[in-house]
Amino acid sequence: MLQLFSTGLIPLWLNTAGILAPPTVPSLDMLDLLQMNSPDPAVVEVWQTYIARLSTQGFAATDQGFWLQTQRQLLANQNALQPLPAASLTKIATTLAALKTWGPDHTFTTEVRATGPITNGILRGDLVLVGGGDPLFVGPEAVSVGHSLNQMGIQQVSGNLILVGPFTIDFLSNPVQVGERLRQGLNGQTFQPQEESRYTPPPPAAALTSSLTITGSVQWTPYPPQSRQLLQHQSLPLYALLKQMNVNSNNALAEAFASGMGGAQALVTQVTTAVGVPEREVLLQNGSGLGQDNRLSPRAVTALLQGIQQELQAHQLTLADVFPVASRDLGTLEDRHLPTAAIVKTGTLWDVSALAGVIPTQKLGPVWFTIINRGENIAGFRQDQDRILQQVTQRWGAAPGRLPELQPSRPMPQLGNPERNQVISQQP
Repeated sequence: MLQLFSTGLIPLWLNTAGILAPPTVPSLDMLDLLQMNSPDPAVVEVWQTYIARLSTQGFAATDQGFWLQTQRQLLANQNALQPLPAASLTKIATTLAALKTWGPDHTFTTEVRATGPITNGILRGDLVLVGGGDPLFVGPEAVSVGHSLNQMGIQQVSGNLILVGPFTIDFLSNPVQVGERLRQGLNGQTFQPQEESRYTPPPPAAALTSSLTITGSVQWTPYPPQSRQLLQHQSLPLYALLKQMNVNSNNALAEAFASGMGGAQALVTQVTTAVGVPEREVLLQNGSGLGQDNRLSPRAVTALLQGIQQELQAHQLTLADVFPVASRDLGTLEDRHLPTAAIVKTGTLWDVSALAGVIPTQKLGPVWFTIINRGENIAGFRQDQDRILQQVTQRWGAAPGRLPELQPSRPMPQLGNPERNQVISQQP
């Protein structure tokens, strides 16, 4: 039996000849070793047949990688230590680094301030928003702020709309666009997100109204010393922001997180230290996975996922609280046919189709996997990935709902909820 033991946090490394040796040292052929020791040789044969069929279709075996394991045992692998173009599996690394940096319940605070008194529904001065790095301040959030200001008796601002510090809305970065979009949001108008920055909108029942007109212009200035705080707007908690990022594979959110953590190299250092994966298996240029230079080994991807699970368990959260669940969440899984209750992350470039996650099974418990396919066959790769995961799940028995450590632990908070606006002062 191939036993796994713990290095750092993750029970990943194989205690078997050659697997820990540098590539220049001869090692046993892992597939032959697995055939002798796997608890289910038929499953190993499924994966071997899969690689052989891809080869007959003209896709090089060296471009395909996978890793399949239980909590304690390796089941099958191909190019397991080779960093391959990972596409949006990169967001798994971003997720772990963000959790280590801020913690799952962290929120980003946007301050709303005023430079004048409120009389007869008019703020006689400037309305000031001080950004706190909220990466998902989008239209419904602006409407909720406007709604709360209306509830405080403010219907109009006679002065300017002043923006301070790091502030974005709807993932826009141009100062003119940001200012005008915020003005519109405070006055109740929202816009559909672009494909590359999509997010899960709030349900219709949560819709709010806001009517706040601003007479002056939009200005970006230093912090106004003569101002008082009206309210604090808290972002969604980090775990919910990560769920938004991963369900929709939101590149803008991923890049915002990476930037806030100091860039790609800081991210790499954070995650390799956390799980004990060597940096040669985690080669990243950004936090989103855009570009062929973002490479992860199949083994490293699974280690990162297990690291995330351990990090979340300490806060009574689960992997399902930050990643999409098959047959439950839409986003990038909308057209997939994966085993029910599988928790997964997709990754796609023009010539890369990747999938990683965990499947609850009756016989083996959680089964972790990473599949990275490369070639101009995205639709075919996706079909094969779904089919082969369904095959192994049928063999070991699906177990949706039977493993509480893989179930969502709490309701997902909604965008645009005014309860995240804390009134500080209503006095002139």
